[in-house]
Amino acid sequence: MKNIFLLTVPVILMLLPWLSTSFAQNYIPGYLPEGAIARFGKGYPFDFQYSSDGTKLAVGSTIGIWIYDTRAGGAELDLLTGHTYYVSRVIFSPDDRTLASICQWNDQTVRLWDGITGAPKAVLIGHTGDINNIVFSPDGKTLASASDDSTVRLWDGVTGESKATLTDHRGQVKVLAFSPDSSRLASAGNDEVIRLWDVATGELLLTFAAHANSVDALMYSPDGKQIASQGGDGNVCLWNAQTGEFLHLLSDWTKDVASIDFSKDSETLATANYDGTIQFWNTDTGEHLKTVNAGKKLYSLYYSPDGRTYVCDDNEIPILLYDANTDKLLHTFKTPSGGVGDMRYSPDGQTLVGSDQFGLHFWDVDTGELLQTIAGYSEVINSVVYSPDGRTVMSLTSRVLRFWDVETEKPLRTLTPESSIASIAYSPDGQTLACGTRDNTILLWNVSRWQQITTLEGHAEGISSVAFSPDGQILASGSWDRTIRLWNPHTGEPLKVLTLTGDLSSIYTVAFSPNGETLASGEDNGAIRLWNVDTGELLKTVETEADTIDSVVYSPDGKTLVSTGNNGDDGIRFWDVDTGKLVKNITVEKGAYSVVYSPDGRTFASGGLGEISVWDAATGERLKTFTGHIADPVYSVAFSPDGKTLVSGCRDSTVILWDLTE
Repeated sequence: MKNIFLLTVPVILMLLPWLSTSFAQNYIPGYLPEGAIARFGKGYPFDFQYSSDGTKLAVGSTIGIWIYDTRAGGAELDLLTGHTYYVSRVIFSPDDRTLASICQWNDQTVRLWDGITGAPKAVLIGHTGDINNIVFSPDGKTLASASDDSTVRLWDGVTGESKATLTDHRGQVKVLAFSPDSSRLASAGNDEVIRLWDVATGELLLTFAAHANSVDALMYSPDGKQIASQGGDGNVCLWNAQTGEFLHLLSDWTKDVASIDFSKDSETLATANYDGTIQFWNTDTGEHLKTVNAGKKLYSLYYSPDGRTYVCDDNEIPILLYDANTDKLLHTFKTPSGGVGDMRYSPDGQTLVGSDQFGLHFWDVDTGELLQTIAGYSEVINSVVYSPDGRTVMSLTSRVLRFWDVETEKPLRTLTPESSIASIAYSPDGQTLACGTRDNTILLWNVSRWQQITTLEGHAEGISSVAFSPDGQILASGSWDRTIRLWNPHTGEPLKVLTLTGDLSSIYTVAFSPNGETLASGEDNGAIRLWNVDTGELLKTVETEADTIDSVVYSPDGKTLVSTGNNGDDGIRFWDVDTGKLVKNITVEKGAYSVVYSPDGRTFASGGLGEISVWDAATGERLKTFTGHIADPVYSVAFSPDGKTLVSGCRDSTVILWDLTE
């Protein structure tokens, strides 16, 4: 146990000026679902693309496609919804009149949108497996899609009408590339073979074995004379684009290539490598030209549209921008989170955009200046809680705590401790916040001063759950180390250690009874245990039919314990506290990952796959169902102290406040 009054764990307390103007999306059609009062967050950004004229930016996220006006400081123009799951790729047609999008998972359609108005144009149906990639031909007349169903489909780039289905592949098709003149399409995937197709007729022109394991990247040189391929065998090869003739093996001595790109004059191929180097090759002779040592493991590399610079990233902290002529490191860009999701140049090559869990960040390529940040994005929401006064909602991702003002619907603060946080709880008076970390410690914060006041040490593994007793005098922490520890939250003094015996099970969740005399714990072996808080004695073990317990909560009268388990699949089970017997079981079609009672005990709420249900506590009748989250687990739900509002946090990376008064 360590008491500290000056922060020893580095924390970023973010009070960023752009946050106050970043949440106009509540007024964009399609963003706020029926029955919701407010929504916080824009999802997580998976992919983003500029329009060819640079005036718009499309961002594929967990909740849809955000459209921004780059001429108006990144103002939100629209949210395009219709996909049933995360939007994994978005691309504009060369004339910007069409936007195409896919979900790589659980949605086997390609969707076309009007690039000017955002109106839906077409839903392209035909694939029977997940769609991995889409690409427009340079002339915009054809859209190609690649799928797990072993096919490539060609569609009219304007109307979406089906033109051809290319069926010669023998496995997952992952990568596509049109020739610069739009006459040919190259495709490849897990069957280790590159195929060249005639776009006009759909005829298979050439087939050549390329790489062992898989073909992971494929591109035409800008002059159309060569094709470069990168494979799962670690090799990079050059091929004659007309004949398919093998020309050069470029990387047989490194075997750790992460990304490839042609220079704009087609004379050089650059490879970014996991060993921290950038290698340059003469495409005519296959000769190795030079090595630039970036110093860290690299994941991606792109030349700028004007060819003056190239950029690479190491997926952690810096984005590295180099002069393409001198290979001089010009600028190092860093995102607030220290991670890089993706990066793109603007069409004129003057701006570089990088994404992370906080949003999209725009830098001036010449000066290195941070020009703008489009905020509001997030990682998966693991937990949500109301402050005891009901004025604030807090959401937790793996590394970020965000605090939202319920009345103004604006973000108040963002905390990013160095330690990854797994669990959170407010003290009953709202003055203390407990954060259980994956680094085996518990951080206690004074909320009014926003200062860390104490670090509690003693657990041997991460803290899966924390809970305050109803009178606020005891803090309980459950851990993956198979122990529960009780603490004095005012002094940091350890009070008791409750240790499991027998099988090797971890504590997933803990909850105090309303009178504070008993503590319930749920474990990864499906057991629920009841402990005497005063003596530490194990009172009862409830053996459930679940493999794991996700959540446990007492009814306000303390007579019933409610649990969910099996990662949402075990339904909602009610247990008699005195006897440990199962009283009732409610099967929920879309699962129950979390459950919570209303303050008056008359209702309880559960979070399932994309939906939140409110139930009558006496009869078990479902009273309300709220939908609006994407079809993913709602990991956390919480009632406001007055019982008039329900908050939900979902894997779609958004938080929604629901009106219970209607």
